[in-house]
Amino acid sequence: MSNESNSIINKLKESTVFKVISGYAIIAFITVQVASLVSNSFGFGQEFMQNIILGFFVVLPFIALTAWAASSRYSTLNILVISFFLLFTGYGTGSYVWVNNFMMPQIEKHLSEDNNVKAWLTSNKINSFAPFFSKYSENDDEISALSTINIKQRGVFISWRAYEGNEEWRLLGTSPLKPVRMPRGVIQLKLEKEGLKPKVLTVSNPSIRLENLPFNVDWSLDPIDLQTENSVPEGMIYIQGGNFIPALTGISIDPVYLHSFYIDKYEVTNANYKKFMDAGGYNNPQYWVDMDFIKDGVSLTWEEAKSSMVDTTGLTGPSTWEVGTFLEGQDNLPVTGISWYEALAYARYKGNILPPMYHWAKAAYPAAEIGSPISPSLLRASNFSQNKLSEVGQGEGGHGTFDMAGNAREWVWNIFGGRGLTLGGAYNEPQYLATQTSPQPRMDRSNINGFRTARLLNPRDLNPFGDPIVTQATKDPSFYKPMNDEVFNVYSRNFEVSSAPLNAKTIYTQDSHPLWIKERIQIDVGYNDEVMDILIFRPKNNFGPSAPVIIHPGANYYTTPPDIDEVSPGEFGLDFLVKSGKTIIWPAWKGSLNRMPPRASSPQETLRRFRDLFRYWVSDTSKALDYVSSRKEFDDKNIFYLGMSYGALFNTHNLIFEDRYNAAILYVGGVFPNYPPMSDGINHMPRIKTPYLMLNGEQDYLVPKLAATTFFNSTGTPQEDKKLIFYDSGHWPLPRNQMIKESLSFIEKYSN
Repeated sequence: MSNESNSIINKLKESTVFKVISGYAIIAFITVQVASLVSNSFGFGQEFMQNIILGFFVVLPFIALTAWAASSRYSTLNILVISFFLLFTGYGTGSYVWVNNFMMPQIEKHLSEDNNVKAWLTSNKINSFAPFFSKYSENDDEISALSTINIKQRGVFISWRAYEGNEEWRLLGTSPLKPVRMPRGVIQLKLEKEGLKPKVLTVSNPSIRLENLPFNVDWSLDPIDLQTENSVPEGMIYIQGGNFIPALTGISIDPVYLHSFYIDKYEVTNANYKKFMDAGGYNNPQYWVDMDFIKDGVSLTWEEAKSSMVDTTGLTGPSTWEVGTFLEGQDNLPVTGISWYEALAYARYKGNILPPMYHWAKAAYPAAEIGSPISPSLLRASNFSQNKLSEVGQGEGGHGTFDMAGNAREWVWNIFGGRGLTLGGAYNEPQYLATQTSPQPRMDRSNINGFRTARLLNPRDLNPFGDPIVTQATKDPSFYKPMNDEVFNVYSRNFEVSSAPLNAKTIYTQDSHPLWIKERIQIDVGYNDEVMDILIFRPKNNFGPSAPVIIHPGANYYTTPPDIDEVSPGEFGLDFLVKSGKTIIWPAWKGSLNRMPPRASSPQETLRRFRDLFRYWVSDTSKALDYVSSRKEFDDKNIFYLGMSYGALFNTHNLIFEDRYNAAILYVGGVFPNYPPMSDGINHMPRIKTPYLMLNGEQDYLVPKLAATTFFNSTGTPQEDKKLIFYDSGHWPLPRNQMIKESLSFIEKYSN
């Protein structure tokens, strides 16, 4: 190396700018290394570490420029000290202002709206740049949940994103994947591996698919099974077999098992149907065999039926077409204006069938929509615009299908009381039809009738799930008459309570929980020589008597209950009552927990037992309240009823005979006239005078709005003492923060 080159290098080394940059690089390197060592302890995420490195690179030119400008007046050490002082002061001040003035208000707004996904994403953004100033951790159980994504194949890339908001996909890792934190709310998972068909799932977190439901169910889902790339028919989605609860109003909440099948990803479009037309679909007898053509109650021959299947110009084709084809620019709109018969003929042309009702429901929603709903988000993304049909591809469902809510209502295989059945609702219909059956004459060719097709991998699934649906005539509203005093006096004799002593005894008392003292008490109920256990959750560090809240739980406590000693208020988010100083009283009502009856031998036996439960519940309630009044720790002048789902639908009958409740809170409550006691023609609701608060879900398919509003409008409670709120939610859970606010405010209003 020449002397001249050595001289330049030596001068460079001696320059203040070089020394400052070198010192800056050393300090930056040490800072990054120390931060990486303590990242787990302080909760520094990967994005924060990346931002530290990026930040040092971004600041480097400014440090160099500062060193050059100040080199004639200040030493290297002084320049470094001043630079880092300004750097960290600027970072600290800017971060504090950014977090507290801009980001925290966003988080508080999202939390007040129970939008945990946006709150979690905003919290993560803070943690990526300024974790020292963050008030929320991504591990906060209030806004996130530890989730398990179980996939059959190894090496599958797993990404996630929020369902709403056009968020970018975020890579979680590859299968098998350890449990990961994801925000509570509706999210999507994308699963990809070379050679396998990509799959997108829409789930609500927590859910049975993510193996993190807060309560126990007696069934589970198999690991996600991806199919090879070319094994799935073109344009179709693979729906994995297994148990699920159909998200259809009026259907049992018992799980149903279906084998795997394929279903169209989109509704059949005009362009699709034109291919059927061009292939001579209306003239090929094999597509129309074994069809019982009926129009206006009259049986038709094939030729007579075909003469009705014409467009606006009298040519064969859907009723919305003209001159034998669809209108220009409508290639990708769902084909509409077709009868059930035409939909079935097209399905046969494709080698498929119309999806049976249960298969359609399984493809539309997640396996446990009842407890982990996606419907609030799905319906916002679907076409219920009341305006016009949209091109297919809106409202992505639980398994990657589109438009199963809104746009065109869809014919399915089943016959409903002699009529065809449509599901999903149309763009110009109410949103609640997304989860309700809508029978139509099979020859109906409305401009909102569309369809999709399915292919069953196990033909045995077709029946009984494809059998005709037998309907029962609805009773005239005049059948349900309020009880006059004479009828009520006779009726109430069935609900007289024994005066037998309680003989209360304590089974145990536990003091291990940080929020409450748990007791298990046992009392005599005064019938059949039976005893009833009562679980009590008393707040710790509470001064003076505590207001008791009597819990009437959901249906799972009457079907697949947990062990009585495993019951916890936190399971359904009721711990807020204890936090607010209330005592939770949780009796083992007749038919629930450790008082489950043997399995009924017939439907008639089931109904008889159900009628008997109303008598037992009245006695159980009276005895439970007697016990509450015997304890000085409880404020028997402020007793509240809290019913959840089943407990807000059926146990409310107790309110007729019990006046010791200050008020009642009913989560997802309502009334069903086909269940006792209304099925007897005895309308008990006007006899209910207790003040109450009803909190229901706008998209609740299990307890639709009509069931809730019927109860609300029929009770005898004065208008000023009852309140009904519909949230943007499904059956359960309700938006937690809003639920807590309304519940505590209502209790305060009716406390003495």
